[in-house]
Amino acid sequence: MRVGIIAPNYYPAETGNAVTVRRIEAQLRLLGCEVRVFPVERLPGERLQAAVAEFAPQILHAFHAYHGGRVAYALSKSLGLPYLITLTGTDIYQALCDQRGLEMHGALRGAARLVAFHACVKKRLGEHLSSLEERTVLIHQGVELPTEYAPLAGAGEKEEFVFLLPAGLRPVKNVLFPLAPLAELHARYPQVRLELAGPVLEPGYAAQVMEALERYPFARYLGVVAHEAMGELYRRVDVVLNTSLTEGGMANTVLEALSYAKPLLVSDIEGNRSIIRDGVTGLVYHSAADFCSKAEHLVTDAHLRDRLGKNGRCLVRDNCCPEKEAGAYLALYRDILGAA
Repeated sequence: MRVGIIAPNYYPAETGNAVTVRRIEAQLRLLGCEVRVFPVERLPGERLQAAVAEFAPQILHAFHAYHGGRVAYALSKSLGLPYLITLTGTDIYQALCDQRGLEMHGALRGAARLVAFHACVKKRLGEHLSSLEERTVLIHQGVELPTEYAPLAGAGEKEEFVFLLPAGLRPVKNVLFPLAPLAELHARYPQVRLELAGPVLEPGYAAQVMEALERYPFARYLGVVAHEAMGELYRRVDVVLNTSLTEGGMANTVLEALSYAKPLLVSDIEGNRSIIRDGVTGLVYHSAADFCSKAEHLVTDAHLRDRLGKNGRCLVRDNCCPEKEAGAYLALYRDILGAA
């Protein structure tokens, strides 16, 4: 089967959309599919249509209803190809709620199927466009389960206690949030550190982050960490954070941290609650004060960190198999083509 993937944010490779697309792309090839990715930022307008026409896919698979779905909708009309859209987060939690919403309606309605990572995303879509809920399929995000995941040698003897926030620098990731509460914690526990890792996605916001970091010497920006190097980073740090304002359900960085048996402290949003059960597979905070209190608990209680990490790894081992994820997409492609 020939599958054309319409991918926004395919570069840099460290963005959440890129990680998702590259994982599914690789797994589909292992299942015998011929796959070509069309990065919308690199192939604008007529060049994109010509490239897709030359490849002649049987089906188009778009990611993000606004950035990828509208492109697939236009290609479908011009080339007569069926398409599906995987909803990735900001399309449903932001774009559908603002001035971009009307632009998305045609793309959403024209899709043969829509895919959500979790029922909370499907429910949110249904609140806006109830007629689409029955055409929305749930396929959980997958994550590679590393065989080596124990802390790096000597990590338990280091003087620093490191919180890691892996996120692209843009407002929805809310990376400024942990600075003030962790500064309060740092005053009581001088070993506390914060490390930020991720690409600059919105330069204006990134400039605010860099300016803020100058006021908090316990925190530092690592820059872009190559995805293949993230495993070593997860193994080195003590706790992984997610401070996002919205997530599309099952954020890649959360799943990856769980796969490395790392304890998580995450914001109280639907996307995080779709994975993290407070006190079982991680800790969920509701305010800055709650964040500080739970962060302190993680600093002082090694048994809690160990228990959360083990539970989290078991969760992704049992529910987030990348082979099953790709197999579900392949079955969906066949279903769409069989009904065409």
